[in-house]
Amino acid sequence: MNIGIIVYSRTGHTLSVAVKLEQALSAAGHVAKLEQVEPVEPVRPGATDVQLETAPDVDAYDALVFCSPVWGGTLASPMASYLEQVTSLQGKRVVCLVTQLFPPALGGNQTLAQMKDICESKGAIVCGSGDVNWLRLRRGQKIAEVVDSLSQAFHADE
Repeated sequence: MNIGIIVYSRTGHTLSVAVKLEQALSAAGHVAKLEQVEPVEPVRPGATDVQLETAPDVDAYDALVFCSPVWGGTLASPMASYLEQVTSLQGKRVVCLVTQLFPPALGGNQTLAQMKDICESKGAIVCGSGDVNWLRLRRGQKIAEVVDSLSQAFHADE
């Protein structure tokens, strides 16, 4: 399966998890390509109307992984702007991944629900999600668990 991993990462934390997921998907026999959403200029949490320098094309992929940090209990504005401009995800299998500083109940769960709603409104089949709490004591173990879980959301024979 040809899988696009579309990631926005301001600090590199989200990107580091996305790279591990790309490696796991490739090891499972998929063609996985990581592409970044990049704003024209640095963006702070709470910004609206973000202009994007890079906005990856989703049409080239059979399935997608959208990766974003949580900002103030919601989806980071560059990823929100990117998903708004995607015209269709019709029939594509999608997985959502977020990273955050606080426990999932303080923004991660609602951000994953927000991402799922946006993707489904564009015709996607959301088949998995995961979150990584960056301040967690066993962060490395949690990253490994999330990567393993999300890499299994796509089956090579589908």
